[in-house]
Amino acid sequence: MATRGPCLPGNLLAIAGSITSLLTVLIGFIYIYNKPPSFQFSWSDCTWSFPDKYSTDCNQLWQNNWGMTALPNYTPLLIGIFGAMMFQPGVMQVCGFPRNFLQYGLFLIVQGFVGDMGFCGKLGVAVGVLSTILGVICLGAAGMSVKSSRMLLLEEEYKEMYDSEGEAMGRPGASPMRAGASPGARAGASSAKDLFAQLDTDGDGILSREELAAGITSAPSPGSLADRRDQRPASGQRPKA
Repeated sequence: MATRGPCLPGNLLAIAGSITSLLTVLIGFIYIYNKPPSFQFSWSDCTWSFPDKYSTDCNQLWQNNWGMTALPNYTPLLIGIFGAMMFQPGVMQVCGFPRNFLQYGLFLIVQGFVGDMGFCGKLGVAVGVLSTILGVICLGAAGMSVKSSRMLLLEEEYKEMYDSEGEAMGRPGASPMRAGASPGARAGASSAKDLFAQLDTDGDGILSREELAAGITSAPSPGSLADRRDQRPASGQRPKA
């Protein structure tokens, strides 16, 4: 397919953005290598009771290394992996992100500001500036309706999904079987009405216990339903004894 060619401007932008994400992963590894998490914890200094704040947080060191407070240390690694998965991913294919260069450009800007510039000195600043510039270029590409091969494929997949949902909801173009009630459903409703008319011998619209018992014992053939419906007394009149 021509849309998958490597020379499309959209594909070149996607490749350049993926390179910045891989560099962000490298920054994440360098940062963790130089500031590895500690496996130290306190035992003798901790107590089984908690009379003060110190006794509650006596293992603050472990929390700083492995709790939520340690999440900023892994920011470049997590953001870089997330961005590297966007070129030809499997997981990102499910959620359909990014579907256009507007989304991808915003992500690259966030990657540069949050995942690069604050880590690993000049390397982080250089990668952050490059990621931000590419993000701005992607925003301009979105204004010119530029797309990568993967974005075009996502559009085709989501278009088929939306079309199938439209048919199921009875939108224009839906098949008659989906847009309206099926013949089987209409026939079932008609049969239920005929059965009620058969049992309601006095025509008051309410089934009494006697009517239900009589209907079960008599059980006339379906062919006689029309005759009995014609012979049924008018509403409000009692049948003659």
